[in-house]
Amino acid sequence: MNDLKKYRVTMIYDLRNYAEPVETLIEKMKTLLETLGAKVEKVENLGVKDFVRITDRRLPNAPYAQFEIEAPTSLPVAFREKLRLDRSVKRILVQSL
Repeated sequence: MNDLKKYRVTMIYDLRNYAEPVETLIEKMKTLLETLGAKVEKVENLGVKDFVRITDRRLPNAPYAQFEIEAPTSLPVAFREKLRLDRSVKRILVQSL
């Protein structure tokens, strides 16, 4: 039985306390996805985007990245749990394709 599914993972980063360039963080997230059993098919740095609704006035915009992956159905929960305490990640959106 094949329990693999295609997902699009969109991430918003908070780089206020992160000294490395955003590409380093994107590569770190790609490696984390692969260790959780995902096959990363596409990685796209979407650049810095302004927020439509600002929830933190000290963070009016942030860099976005998008990953297209094929992974087990357990990945979304495991990935969110791994990054729950990571201060460099502002938001994670996992969409099923």
